[in-house]
Amino acid sequence: MLSRMSQVDHLTINSVSSSSLCQIGDSTQMVLKTRALAVKREFPFFYGREGNFDDYDVFNEPIPQPIVEAVNMQVTNLAPIIKVNRINIKGCSFSSVIHIGSTCTLDAESRIKHIRQLDGIGSKTPDVGLEKELNMTADDVETTLEDDSTE
Repeated sequence: MLSRMSQVDHLTINSVSSSSLCQIGDSTQMVLKTRALAVKREFPFFYGREGNFDDYDVFNEPIPQPIVEAVNMQVTNLAPIIKVNRINIKGCSFSSVIHIGSTCTLDAESRIKHIRQLDGIGSKTPDVGLEKELNMTADDVETTLEDDSTE
């Protein structure tokens, strides 16, 4: 791995969280992984030990891997330093990297399952109405078409 000196004059970061990393300088390998269940309920009621990652396919599906090809490359670094004057960052989260330097391998993965548990009665949430439309049976569609044609 090519190594160079990393120099940063001023770095301001408000937040780094959820398996994220701020690295100034060279690294050999970075592995960042985040798994999260985000549940939004109409009424805040929690059952205690709920939410098993293995119950959701999104956490078990294989991650597509890049195609590795041999590339002939010649690099000439005219200056042995990576120089940065000023960086202002508001936030970095969910398996993200702020990196000033060189690295050989980076493996970052973020898997989040969003679950909405809404009452549905009198709800004004757009997706509830859409869900009802998508769950119509073929008979419901036919009846709706007949009703529309008679009007």
